[in-house]
Amino acid sequence: MSLITILLVEDSATNRYFIEQFILELGYGCAIAKNGREAVDYCRGKRPDLILMDVVMPELNGLEATAELRKMFGEHWVPIIFLTSLNELESVVVGLKAGGDDYLTKPISFDLLSAKIHVFLRIAEMQNQINQDAVRLEKYFRENEFEQQLALELIERLIRQQTTTPQHVWQYLSPAAGFNGDLIIVCDNGRGGEHIMLADCTGHGLTAAISALPAIDSFYEMTQAGCALPDIARGVNRKLHQLLPWGRFVAAVFIALDPAGQSIRIWNGGIPCVLLLDPAGELKASSKSAHPPLGILPDGDFDESTQVLEWLPGERLVASSDGITEAKDDKGVMFGLAGVLAGVRDGWPGQVGDAVLASARRHMQDGPASDDISLLVVSHPQEKR
Repeated sequence: MSLITILLVEDSATNRYFIEQFILELGYGCAIAKNGREAVDYCRGKRPDLILMDVVMPELNGLEATAELRKMFGEHWVPIIFLTSLNELESVVVGLKAGGDDYLTKPISFDLLSAKIHVFLRIAEMQNQINQDAVRLEKYFRENEFEQQLALELIERLIRQQTTTPQHVWQYLSPAAGFNGDLIIVCDNGRGGEHIMLADCTGHGLTAAISALPAIDSFYEMTQAGCALPDIARGVNRKLHQLLPWGRFVAAVFIALDPAGQSIRIWNGGIPCVLLLDPAGELKASSKSAHPPLGILPDGDFDESTQVLEWLPGERLVASSDGITEAKDDKGVMFGLAGVLAGVRDGWPGQVGDAVLASARRHMQDGPASDDISLLVVSHPQEKR
């Protein structure tokens, strides 16, 4: 550990001698400057831990030297204590405004000098620690920003590679944080139909987005392999149960559109809004969450049963995560399924998704969303959007 150095700036040889001896007795190093110019020159090459600055000196007085030193030190704080006589106190006020931190009147009380030295050195040490912590925090922040940007790009590329967006599918995703814990995946099942997954992972941000990766891979690979929807639901659940830490899970709805466009098969585990609207925009059927979210149950307890709904031209399937249904106004009232249905009616038939989003934003008074948002609107494939 380096010796603490105090710079004594004093033009009186007698004062210099006694103050220097006292500083040395305290166990500190003492550098000497006979005027403000020597003090500035010294500080260009070395940085003391504390400065005792006389006010009235030749060449460059203490007030002028202090102003120069503060510019030189920049954001690095070095405490400066003025040494002054009683008739110079008016000048000290100017000096304190110019960057001085405290003052002592002559003749110097060495007990008071000792106390002030200890106090200011302790403050300087804490300030130095704060500065070091700020540098480390800034470094961590920049590295974290870079790593999160890289992770975000990788996740987005993975989703883009493993999903298609048919003409009859409209989707919207918006994260509450930098990463979206909600996702929508649409895959051609190889037989003229599609498999769709809307998922809502526990939490927000990067941890939620990472939880989605095994679900994306399993859903895509099993669809490409020609697996039926119940088997896909079981397979994704098995993978998530194996990989996710305790307390992490993924609410999801799996939707299979048959090639003939006559029915929809649905497995719903934790998604609050899955609605089928008739050609007039009225509620025809809903798929309530009949299963726990994915990743909670072991394979032996998993229920792969699905619901089958008739699917006719002119009808729309609307699904959303709780980022929509649980959006609150300033009184804490949730948007709910009633809000979704009202938005559907406002936008029926061609602007359903945009109208639901606009209605939800009005409900929140255009405030920020507290959760990730995902919204899916599927038209009958025989229709042209």
